[in-house]
Amino acid sequence: MKKTFILLLISGFSKCCMAQNVDFYNLYFEGNALVVKGQYDKAIDKYNQALKLFPAAYVFYNRGNAHYGKKDYPNALLDYTITLKMNSGYAEAYYQRGLIKSTTGDKTCCDDFKKAVKLELADATDTFKKNCK
Repeated sequence: MKKTFILLLISGFSKCCMAQNVDFYNLYFEGNALVVKGQYDKAIDKYNQALKLFPAAYVFYNRGNAHYGKKDYPNALLDYTITLKMNSGYAEAYYQRGLIKSTTGDKTCCDDFKKAVKLELADATDTFKKNCK
């Protein structure tokens, strides 16, 4: 009886978590599709909903890209910074944050480009050479 109860408990927990994962990924991929269409506000809403289910670094990164697409640089910068706090090896986040800093005249952009180069992001070397001396 005790084993049956434990198996039912584990089974129910698994189904709950799997459903949440499906909801999370549906929201995340819907957000990605909306970014491609240039519907940044709707994408941000989908990413916000996904983040309530699971705060993943790549969702913050993509939400940052949606903010970047709107030219909402302060919020994009914030999302890229959160991404990097969660995953310090996220080369694309360093690169994107560097682009914002370069656009807004922040000289620390070169630090971010340099980190992206060290993490071997393909486009980062050319951008570093172009913007940093």
